[in-house]
Amino acid sequence: MLAIKLISSFVLSVILVPIMIRIANKYNIVDKPDNKLKVHKSPIPYLGGVAVFLSILPFYYNDIGFIIPASILTFIGLYDDIKSVSPYIRLFAEFIVVSMAIYFVGGIIEPFQFFILVLTGIALVNGVNMVDGMDGVCAGTAIVSLLFFSLISKNYELLIFAFAILGFLLYNLPPAKIFLGDAGSYLLGFTLFYSFSFLSGRSGRGGYFISLIITGFYFTDLVYAVIRRLLSKRSPFLGDKEHIYDKIRKKYKIKPLFVALVTYSISVFFGLIGLITWDFQIIGVIIVLMLFIFLGYHFKLYKYE
Repeated sequence: MLAIKLISSFVLSVILVPIMIRIANKYNIVDKPDNKLKVHKSPIPYLGGVAVFLSILPFYYNDIGFIIPASILTFIGLYDDIKSVSPYIRLFAEFIVVSMAIYFVGGIIEPFQFFILVLTGIALVNGVNMVDGMDGVCAGTAIVSLLFFSLISKNYELLIFAFAILGFLLYNLPPAKIFLGDAGSYLLGFTLFYSFSFLSGRSGRGGYFISLIITGFYFTDLVYAVIRRLLSKRSPFLGDKEHIYDKIRKKYKIKPLFVALVTYSISVFFGLIGLITWDFQIIGVIIVLMLFIFLGYHFKLYKYE
């Protein structure tokens, strides 16, 4: 039965993405080059995230901990793709959706744990959104993280998310025919936090730390982005071209496809640390901190170049 769901979510995604490409082009829901942060040569359709959402919908429509939060974030992200949404509205929406996941998926009500998870969830959603700046990176790393979440938590239903994203990734690998858009990056961020909440609720503090390790790729890029911007006296909310995938491309002088593969490898490494150190979580955290420092130093994530 699960195999049928996985194949169905993948096939739905493969079918829906070309439809979304046509709709996006028809209604001009596209990402236009600006020769600054957006350096692609011609407009690229958004709505990839909508295709992923619709591919997951038949299998999670009755899960209140997923469907309501995911719908809210996908809608707000889509509106942001078409027009613009105040960052305060986005932040409020993120607070609502991660709170719902913590309560309905994780079953966590203890105030301090709840507060920590809210901060973590908002950071994760924004961290995932932040790495959606190069073809294939965000979707591919999310698939890797979801594979480890499903393996460690033994909740193989999470693979439905991964297979839906995989169908989209076929069109998003360099050179991308379609982008996730904010609708998609927020959705992927939430699917990861949904998995995060499930493992945290099931396994307590240990599940929380292992979840942090699995999603370490996103937190690494996010933390260094904030550090880099603050050290340069820039707003931490303004984008730049110094993210981990940018640094990888500059350092190794490789094409976007190989950059994406390097980011997948880094995500796999984080996932393996989480898998191996399940019974030795303190050791896992120490290893991840060492990896965090190494990545920051090796790619000079802490400064502008």
